[in-house]
Amino acid sequence: MSSTKLVFDLGFHRGEDTDHYLALGHRVVAVEANPSLAAEGRKRFASAINRGQLHLVNAAVVGEHRQLSSVAFHPHPSHSEWGSVDLRWVRRNAEAHGLPHEQPIPVQAVTLRSLVEDHGTPWLLKIDIEGADEEVLADLCTLKKKPAFVSWETGKESLAAVLRQHRQLHQLGYRRFRVVQQAYLERGPGVQLPCGSAYRFAVGASGPTPADSPKPWQSLTRVCLNYRLLFLLYGLIGPRSWFARASRSERRWLAWGPQQLRSWADRRNVPFPGWVDSHAAL
Repeated sequence: MSSTKLVFDLGFHRGEDTDHYLALGHRVVAVEANPSLAAEGRKRFASAINRGQLHLVNAAVVGEHRQLSSVAFHPHPSHSEWGSVDLRWVRRNAEAHGLPHEQPIPVQAVTLRSLVEDHGTPWLLKIDIEGADEEVLADLCTLKKKPAFVSWETGKESLAAVLRQHRQLHQLGYRRFRVVQQAYLERGPGVQLPCGSAYRFAVGASGPTPADSPKPWQSLTRVCLNYRLLFLLYGLIGPRSWFARASRSERRWLAWGPQQLRSWADRRNVPFPGWVDSHAAL
């Protein structure tokens, strides 16, 4: 992109996506609920903050219906990317993965509309906030002007919720969609920046912006079909499937087959089944 645009990075984490947006020359408003990660981000991106290209907010983005000034945030001791304000997400990680969260801490709460009022309507709205994504998507209807592009992590919990998210965006005028596999992005060739240099994505990055992605756009009908097939795959080999439980079994004879298949897929960069983002465009 040759022109500077405004990007909202909701779910900054360690700045995996913000780093890319800054390299493209965009202005970024990033929001991170974890105080430690926000502090690390201010050190890493001090130069961009000082020149006004990046505004980093230590807060949790919540739905406007909550009417909260602060919210309980649940950090995770080993997977910092799993930090969440959504108790369903917290329980899922404990039950499906056997990895409980730490005790919650209070953090400032902000809404999509308050961010827009403070900084303007973004060209790209990127959302990856572990369970609260749908709240932010629902608040798009409160904006007079909509972002040209939206990118969000859909999750593996509810097919009905994923289909509802896409239909809501369709009603707001978003007519083009795509499903983007996130697994192994860091092993790919990366992209070329406007300055001509190559950019490689970090582990956990969302990859190219919706405007730059080479993957074809799809209709609402087609993307919903893709998600139905994907959720069938989640049921067969996803984190809560019999296959996943078998791979973690203490019985070696039971775990051996699933572990070998996972190892084979990992060596060949085959998502198993991976995790995906959705893109939407007006």
